[in-house]
Amino acid sequence: MTFRKIALIGLVAAAMVLPGCVDRTIVVNPTEVVPDTEVRSDIEIDWDQVMADCQEILNEEDYPLGCYLDFAIHEETEDAPACTEIIWPVKKEITAQEAGEYAAAYARAFNDAVAIQDFSYELSSDDYYGGYWDKNNMYVQVFRERDILAPEDYLVNQFIYAGNNDAIVVQNE
Repeated sequence: MTFRKIALIGLVAAAMVLPGCVDRTIVVNPTEVVPDTEVRSDIEIDWDQVMADCQEILNEEDYPLGCYLDFAIHEETEDAPACTEIIWPVKKEITAQEAGEYAAAYARAFNDAVAIQDFSYELSSDDYYGGYWDKNNMYVQVFRERDILAPEDYLVNQFIYAGNNDAIVVQNE
């Protein structure tokens, strides 16, 4: 092997080893990476994102008897108070008890999807629908798909005033 080849191999080896000898330290100043946790009053909720989050939480694997989710935000009128209507058509095989559980799960999921965007709302728990419902009326409807035009046959068709956290009541067994 010629001196030139040996020198070239030595330079390549040195080039590969030398960068590994440098002590690297990444320094992040914790005062520079502070999340914005200030409560703001000008937050606009992205309702499409709320729906996407609810669909992710109330997925077909965990809630196999659900068909699709829907909701509507109703402003106050002379005839009715403002409310958020949450709607969940379900399959005909569902029991009344399951329909009540689905309704409560949707109320909590809806709250939490809003609270992710506006953390001035308290998250839900097993026995609390959440802070969104402390400030907003809820109209919850769970019905078998075939009964969509027959509210008298809905499994759950309940108006809950803001802050009441009333238990979901099944109306048809």
